[in-house]
Formats: sequence, structure tokens, C-alpha cells
Amino acid sequence: MKNPQNHLPSLLGSLLFITAALLFLSTSLLMGITSLSTFVTNKIIEAQGTIIMAVTGIEGLILLVATFISVQKFLHKESAEKDSSFSITVLQVVICLMVTGAVIFIGEQISENVQVNWFVLPILTIPVVILPIVVTLGLGVRKLPLGPRWQSWNVFGLGMTLAPFVLIFLEVFAMMFLLIFVVAFIVSQPELPAEMQRLSRQLYLLDPQSQAARDLLIPLVTKPAVLAVALGYFSMIVPVLEELFKPLGVWIFSRQLTSPAQGFALGALSGAAYALIETLGVSAQTADWATLLFTRIGTDLLHITTSALMGAAIVGAIQGRKYVQLLGTYILSVSLHGLWNALAILFTFSILGDSLQESGPLEGLQLPLNIGMGILAVVFLVVLVVSNRRMRGTMPPHIELPVEENRNEVNV
Repeated sequence: MKNPQNHLPSLLGSLLFITAALLFLSTSLLMGITSLSTFVTNKIIEAQGTIIMAVTGIEGLILLVATFISVQKFLHKESAEKDSSFSITVLQVVICLMVTGAVIFIGEQISENVQVNWFVLPILTIPVVILPIVVTLGLGVRKLPLGPRWQSWNVFGLGMTLAPFVLIFLEVFAMMFLLIFVVAFIVSQPELPAEMQRLSRQLYLLDPQSQAARDLLIPLVTKPAVLAVALGYFSMIVPVLEELFKPLGVWIFSRQLTSPAQGFALGALSGAAYALIETLGVSAQTADWATLLFTRIGTDLLHITTSALMGAAIVGAIQGRKYVQLLGTYILSVSLHGLWNALAILFTFSILGDSLQESGPLEGLQLPLNIGMGILAVVFLVVLVVSNRRMRGTMPPHIELPVEENRNEVNV
């Protein structure tokens, strides 16, 4: 008789996933009802609302699948123990990239057309978010063991639910802690409190949504001190937290995994889940919709690559006591993440400065910063593919995955 305690993670996972699924599906239903009522009253439907309806619906459906498989494991069903290894062929990569490119092009043409974007953009958002993640994940886990279906779906579900929740809490706490230091610095400068009071009085007399209020506030955002705070938070604090908690599922199951290679594959899966939830979460922005989701491909690469590296290092440390290797991998992952975020922050501030016609050290640097981010995205891809090959070489012979010959299979 099987010990039900062996399946407690699946029980807990199913409860977590069904709760999150119902939350997402309720949000989708609410946004759908709101959009329908707007349509019935002959008002203009906001594309943001229909995109949120679509993406939360997809998130809910994915988590329902994770719930079902977790329940199957808890009930000792053989289907939950089936292998979940995943690969991708050259033809599939080409098709996914072509479809993604076509969808981005179509979305760019209609993103500002309020007559059709509310209907078309939700349909386009799903493939343009999911397909690049599928391609990147396929390259990262190629010929590596993901393990039984229940385990991989639990890791994926944790990457969509508990990991983002923990990180949101920690990042908000870190932001509040940082703001305390900012306020303390302002108070310590005699002239700053008076300047802040003057500014608050001006804002009190203005409509917060007015152009005058924006003209008053936006120049403050481009100040060097604000840039320094933004860089410190997004390129240091955020990467330190995210690279530790993104592969949460690998930390939980690390003692049950067969090798660092499986840790690498499940780490990539954790990164893919986190990238999916994060990218879907920002996809409702219709302004520069195509540009936003195109640049998110690089961020998806980052999340999958660094989480895969951390996954292998976590298993090596827990099972083989390779703590120095774990520390080195963590520092590398944080550094790559921090560099990417720093380039993104500098790009944003450069655009702000140019739009306000204010000269500064970041003036006209959008192109070099874009090139830098493109090169870094290529580095992420190379690191992922090379590390995948290295992981394949460390796998014990008895868990080597059978590979069917396929002339279209990716050769990396």
C-alpha cells in the first residue's frame, strides 16, 4: 500500500493551483462581462480589458491542467508518472518564429485602431507571448530529463503561482525599505523639504491628469538621483531576489531529482513559467504593443537561461555539496539579470530625456542601448544552448533519453 505522505506535495500543489486558477478565471469572467456591457451600450471597448480577459483566461486554464495532474498523482494514477521530456525540431522553431514575426507585424498595424484592436489584440497576444517561450524552453531542455509528468507540472505551477507571489511581496518590501532611506536623505537636506512642499502645493492646485501636472513631474524623473535609485533597485535588488526564488520548484524537489541535468531542465521550466506570468501580465499595454512584446522575448530568454543555470547548481549543492559552484552560478545569474535591467532602465530614461528635449549623458543613446540589449539576448541564447550540451554530457547513462532520428531535429 502506498504511503499517502509521499504525495503531500501534489495535494498541496493542487490546492494552490486550483485557487490561483479560480482567481484568474474569475478575473477573466469579470473583464468579459465588463467588455460585453460596454459593447451593449455602444461605447468604445478598451483593448486593455479584453487582453486582460484573454491572458487571465489562458493562465487559469494552464493552472487547471496543473491541478488535474497533481490530483492524478495524489490518486496514484499511472498517467501522472509518464515521462514529460520535451524537445523541439528545426521545422517547429522556424514555424514558431515565422508566426511570431507575422503576429507582431499585424499587431503593430492595428494596435492604435480602437475600432478593431479590442477584438484582434487579445487573439494575437497569446501566440506572441507563448511561442517564443516554447522555442526557448525547447532549446534549453532538449535531450534532458524533466522527470515524471506530476513533478514537472508542479514545478511549472509553482513558477506561475508561489514564486511570483513571494517575489512581489519581497520586492514591495524592498521598495518600501529603499523609500525610507530616500525620505531620510530628503529630510537631511535643508533645502529639499521646502522644495517638496512647494511642489506639493503646485500639484494640489492642478488636475493630476492634466498636462501641466505631467510637465511638472516628468522632469523630476530624469534627475540623476532618481536614475541612481532606479538602477539600484532594478539592476541590483530585483535580480538578487528573483534569481534566488524563480527556481522555487527546483529548491523544493532538489533531493528527489536524478542529476544536475534534470535540475537544469526543471530550472528552465521554472524560468519559462515565471516569464509566462510576467509577460502576460504586462501584455495589456496597447501603446507600443508590438515593441513591448518583441523586447519581452529577450527578457524571456534571460529568465529561462538564468533559472536553468541555477537549477543545475541547486541540485549540485543539495546532493553533491557544491556550494561554491552554487554561489558562483548565483553571482553570474544576478550579474546577467542586473546588466539586462540596467540597459532597460537607461533606455527608458534616455527616451524620457529626449521627449522632454533635455540634454544629458543619456541623450540620443537609444540605438546603442538597443544594440547592447540585442547582443546580450544573443549571449543568453548561446549560454543556454552551450549549457544544455554540457548538461547532456553529465547525465548518467541509465537515464539517457532515447532520441529518434529526425532530419529536422535541432542540432545544437
